[in-house]
Amino acid sequence: MIDSKRSQGHPPLDADAADKLLEKLGTDDGFRDTFVRDPGAALQQIGVVDSSAALVGASCMRANQLASKEEIQASRETLQNYLTSTGTHTVVFCFESGKVSASLRRG
Repeated sequence: MIDSKRSQGHPPLDADAADKLLEKLGTDDGFRDTFVRDPGAALQQIGVVDSSAALVGASCMRANQLASKEEIQASRETLQNYLTSTGTHTVVFCFESGKVSASLRRG
């Protein structure tokens, strides 16, 4: 799942992992707390085996202030498409409160 030759970002998540991530970020307060505190542990909880590659450099998996559950839910389709598409996945505001939609439209 992880291509160690990529110099930036991480490979796309598979559709199942992306769906689980967005479901939990949109509904589960405990998972949201874990994601903010330790995104690698949160990714492992949803079955991402090598979560370290998803956190290298300017990863989209980091947020200073995580978007609300409602914002995640409202942008779920856009986030799903972004997380499962081929790209560098370095939109650092991907999950940032108040910035999800605008960041992904630019990225």
